[in-house]
Amino acid sequence: MRTLKNFHAFAISQKFDIIYSIFYKPSENYKGIFFDKIIGEITKKQREYSIPLKIRIINQLNNLLSYSDDDIEYATAVFRHIDNTEYKEKHSDSDCFKNLREFWIFISKIFANDPDIKNLIHWDNPGIDQPILQKKALGNDPSMLVKNYTEEITFSFIPEHFSNNDIEDMFPRLRDFKSGEFGEDADLYGETLAEIIGNAPKNYTQIFNQDTIREIRTLLSYTDEEIERTSKAVINLNPTVEIDDPPNWGRFPSLRAFWTAVLGSFEHNVAMQNAESAEHSLTDITDSAGPGCNATPPAP
Repeated sequence: MRTLKNFHAFAISQKFDIIYSIFYKPSENYKGIFFDKIIGEITKKQREYSIPLKIRIINQLNNLLSYSDDDIEYATAVFRHIDNTEYKEKHSDSDCFKNLREFWIFISKIFANDPDIKNLIHWDNPGIDQPILQKKALGNDPSMLVKNYTEEITFSFIPEHFSNNDIEDMFPRLRDFKSGEFGEDADLYGETLAEIIGNAPKNYTQIFNQDTIREIRTLLSYTDEEIERTSKAVINLNPTVEIDDPPNWGRFPSLRAFWTAVLGSFEHNVAMQNAESAEHSLTDITDSAGPGCNATPPAP
């Protein structure tokens, strides 16, 4: 059964990282007006959000609303840093909403009606209908948005006016490598570039790795020029250049080849994690069945 209750709090915070960060600032000191304060924070700050960030928020809100009311309550308790028992006593912090689903639908409509978003996405009934991409072209360019293989909205190309910050908001997981595996101190993570690529997925959670796979697949759908532009924004090394120190560091013939290798490493890691999870589930089922399922019947 599809449920968020199988996720620990940290996994929830990663799965819905933008929503989680919105909730992080207002504290429980707001008490009875907590949800009203959230609405105020969003209304005040949404003008500062980049278009890629707003798209990610739309994706996460749509995902959250696809779960049951109990799951939404559970996730919201995580966002608020309170346990379920305390949450059930506080869930009516605002008289404006009968339940949390109504609150999240209200938040979704704030972003659905954002001027930047309305030009790109039509989403009249959050929680009921899926966001529909507007079939508009930007000049001679194709539609800026597409849906990927997970039905998340993403960009079909990188608009020329996008800044490096916009690109980082498009690829938040890849951006995290900028200060780590693919940053200025990359040699701290391995003796060769190939070793770093092979070990990189082991440093992160399965949710992070799955997000990384989606981002790299999107990146590899772009032109070589767009891949180069993105790479300059999200990592702090050039994997196509041969360097002397450390020795035998290695290089790739192109940035596309580099990201293809990184994708392969993360896909292999996630496949191994899925296999281990399936094996553990099978073991649990076998153990719960008891010895009787494999017991040899007594001789007549």
